[in-house]
Amino acid sequence: MDLTLKLADVPQNLKKRFLRKKLRELQLVNRVDKITDRCKTLITLANATLKLARKFFRCEFAAMLFTDREARHRQFYLAVGIDNAQNEAVLRLKELLHDAVTHGIGGQAVNSNEGNQLFPADYAVLSFAVSERLVGALIVGGREKKWTDEDLHYLSAISSQIDNGLEHAFLMQKYQRSRRLAERETRKLSFVYEISLSLGQEEDFAALCRRILESAMHLVDVNRCSFMRYNAELDELKTEFAIGIPFLKSQMVFRMGEGLAGAALKEGRPILASRGGRDLRFIPFKNGASTEEFPSIVNMACIPLLVEGQPMGVLNFSSTEADYYVTPDELAALEVVSQLIVLAWQKQRLYNISIKDELTGMYSFRFFRQRLQEEMSRALRFETPLSIVMFDIDYFKKFNDSYGHLAGNLVLREFANILNESVRFGIDVAARFGGEEFALILPGTDESGALCVSERIRKVVEESPFDFNGQTLKVTVSGGVRQLESGMMLDDFVKEADRALYVAKEGGRNRIVVCSSL
Repeated sequence: MDLTLKLADVPQNLKKRFLRKKLRELQLVNRVDKITDRCKTLITLANATLKLARKFFRCEFAAMLFTDREARHRQFYLAVGIDNAQNEAVLRLKELLHDAVTHGIGGQAVNSNEGNQLFPADYAVLSFAVSERLVGALIVGGREKKWTDEDLHYLSAISSQIDNGLEHAFLMQKYQRSRRLAERETRKLSFVYEISLSLGQEEDFAALCRRILESAMHLVDVNRCSFMRYNAELDELKTEFAIGIPFLKSQMVFRMGEGLAGAALKEGRPILASRGGRDLRFIPFKNGASTEEFPSIVNMACIPLLVEGQPMGVLNFSSTEADYYVTPDELAALEVVSQLIVLAWQKQRLYNISIKDELTGMYSFRFFRQRLQEEMSRALRFETPLSIVMFDIDYFKKFNDSYGHLAGNLVLREFANILNESVRFGIDVAARFGGEEFALILPGTDESGALCVSERIRKVVEESPFDFNGQTLKVTVSGGVRQLESGMMLDDFVKEADRALYVAKEGGRNRIVVCSSL
């Protein structure tokens, strides 16, 4: 029966039947209308509509596909009642929907006995326009009753009722995607701004790098990251620190080109391994003779760090949860992170050049004064002791005159090593004051404690052989100790220690003099 006729054109003996079918159509439209009012997202709307179509037609499956005319790669597909594990059936179903969309099939009912167990040969398919840009197709199939033109009419009624709902849901999805992208860009800009401020602070590279990576982990959805430093002389790529990874497993060493990290460094470009631990380039952690697999790593991104075209290291971002992974779009954000770390490293290198003596590697006089002022303020505020020691290498000019400047440089470097090994790491400050003079800042140390430290250093120098071209150089040092007193200015503090040093040198050298004894 043609359900598109007007009631007046229907023969009298068929009007009652015609009206029953039109009532069924209205009931169907009403149910679809309620679905469009209730379901606002694309997936919920399509799922509810397909379940209704499957129940209405009493068929095995129902599927929907719609696409953007201008961007054909943007498509939405959903099916109910068909096993996605049946690849051939799914491919056949998608092929029918694509043909309907491409060729604009207004409606087609197929009844054939050539069906198989994978995909029924009977179905009804219909294409419809959602909007000027969007076009879709509906298909239902798999039932004992044959498909008729009436079924196509009901299928058309469903499509005509959901088109506005689909367009709204599609636009809503597009809006939400744009909003997520905007939020991601906002987070990226905020991240870059905050880290840029950090680059201006006097912070060591390791601490700054760790802070950058901790912030970057919130920029992308990963739960592990690590920084690997490359040693060109040893051709060794080794983990320097890791976040979210057991310490033992993070201590992996690669050569250039080995593993995902080594490959990224060799190629000089980021690598996104969407298969994670199943990637052929992935090298699992080895514990002795056994090999521990990493099946939990589902996604991994490796970004090389290059300084002036030379390899510096690699950043690794990975996830052990399927719901969290690095996308190709986020890879660009991680490249920004890598550039910030390179800037931090360059900043640290330039800063070290500016505050450290090139010959001995010790802190310079400028840095010494800066730190001494800070420690003086802290000691006076908390009423804690603070002492400084001034050292001078005895008869240093003799080494230059007798053995040459290379011998003098050797003496300076060896004494600098002794000083660095004798002070408390992260607390005391050892610096080259100028020429053959060196200085120590000893926070929390009174005059007697500073005397013990300086005497120990003096004895170590006296007993240490300084070997130069097969000759043993006899080296001694003199020192002056001064403890900070209330109201003392920085220059006066240093001059008092220097005065004690002068007395030690005048008194015969190779001795330590305390300022309070003068």
